Amino acid sequence: MLDFKSRKPKKMFRRMSALGSVFVLAVPLVLISLPASAATVKNLNWGLAYGPRTLFAPTNYSDVGNEVMSLIQGQILTTNPDGSIVPSVASSWKKVSETEYAYTIKKGIKFSDGSLLTIADVVYSLKMHLDPTVASQEAALLSNVQSITSSGDVMTVKLKTADSMWKYLPATLVGFVWKKAHVEANLANYGTPKVLPIGSGPYKVKEYTPDSRLILVRNKFYTGPKTQFDQITFRVIPDAQTLQLAMIGGQIDGTFSVPSASFLQWKSVFSVTPVSNLVFRGLTLDMTQAPFDDIHVRRALYYATNSSAIVTGLTPGLGRPSTTINDPNIFKGVLDAATIKAGYSSIATYPFSIEKAKAELALSSVPNGFETTMNVPADSATIGKISQVLVQDFAKIGVTLKLNSMPGGPRFQVILDHAPNLGIQIIGNKPDGPDPTQMAFLYFHSSQAAVNGNNSSNYRNPKVDALIEKAQQAKDVKVGAKLVLEAQTLAAQDIPIIPILWGDSAIAVKDSWSAIAPGAFFDTSLWVNLIKTN
Repeated sequence: MLDFKSRKPKKMFRRMSALGSVFVLAVPLVLISLPASAATVKNLNWGLAYGPRTLFAPTNYSDVGNEVMSLIQGQILTTNPDGSIVPSVASSWKKVSETEYAYTIKKGIKFSDGSLLTIADVVYSLKMHLDPTVASQEAALLSNVQSITSSGDVMTVKLKTADSMWKYLPATLVGFVWKKAHVEANLANYGTPKVLPIGSGPYKVKEYTPDSRLILVRNKFYTGPKTQFDQITFRVIPDAQTLQLAMIGGQIDGTFSVPSASFLQWKSVFSVTPVSNLVFRGLTLDMTQAPFDDIHVRRALYYATNSSAIVTGLTPGLGRPSTTINDPNIFKGVLDAATIKAGYSSIATYPFSIEKAKAELALSSVPNGFETTMNVPADSATIGKISQVLVQDFAKIGVTLKLNSMPGGPRFQVILDHAPNLGIQIIGNKPDGPDPTQMAFLYFHSSQAAVNGNNSSNYRNPKVDALIEKAQQAKDVKVGAKLVLEAQTLAAQDIPIIPILWGDSAIAVKDSWSAIAPGAFFDTSLWVNLIKTN
């Protein structure tokens, strides 16, 4: 799913079961639909560390974007707090075969302008991600789609090959349903303050200033699960201390933007609920560009990366040093603990050692060191601090790391544009569903070393590709999971990435409130009803 998703989304196997060919009928949204008696507070003020760049999924693949758009847009399927997938705009769905899925679309749903939502809107909402003129940031997620067609009220998606990830995608931002005519007429400015989106979710946009605030009010045409707030005001507060003071002063009621470095402090003051996010943070190194094409350079930088100190100093209570792209928790419920442990124990790692880093660099094509520049997202304080630590430690071995601060959206677009010489990139991402194949595919498969691809290492290994493809096509989720473990181990031998941490996030609300702990993929669900005001 997504770069620097401080929240996605985004998927643990234990929370979902393999889907057969039987229709999954509409069921109540457990803990999502709120009884009217609980709605004692009418307005919610919510803090954001940064505002959504746009309110249109193709141009904003981010956690904050998901959290806001999930309240505005209807979704083909959605996710319950327990991680289960349930129908939403679709009344039912079924897996026809390993490469075909059918979705029956509800009748009578209306957009916030009063117009009927049609199956043409649903088909368009998926197809547009594959349209080059749209240039969707989610295009890679649909790269295995062969066709999207409709007959009557049924939409059929056919895949090129079996794909373990597909069944989850309609419950992610890919599944948001947009009004076809409105998007086509305003594509260049859609989802910006110039052209506010029209959706079929519980709220509509009243006011949108990207760097300041966003106000949502009820959509009077919405007939889905009840929500408790009449108005939601998102306030953008980039400074962590100011955000905390706003909580203390009552200017905001809660936030997802709990600073990782201050998690324990926030926990002592507010009602804070940790969220298992499965987020990976680390570095990618362009293996087609000197000096990163030299494994001695890559190994030297790995040795010079002090993951343990970064976790202890910057993410206490919310992070763990990482060794590969997938958090091992994504395998729980599918594989036993011993198998997971063995899979991770076999991964090659290079614990922090300046002496070993210097020795490795001495064997490289640049024994006296070198200078390079890394783009850093200006809207991520945590990544900014991690980058400063890297600057200091890399300097100890003769590597000068310069930081180029830029907005998160354009920074991510640099990776997607995939121009030559991507150099060193710092990334933060999480899976969009409970399938470990996705992250392995995005960062280790050679097809992603291209325009719209996430593989900024430009890593290409046919043996790794084959393992990932077998995992995607595996009918048995255990077999697929074991293949991903094998792919991670094999890729680690080439050092295409330097892992830093696996991180969680947190929901903070004022002390008199509480929040239900959500699953890892809450950000595209009706998350407002996780909040309990009394």
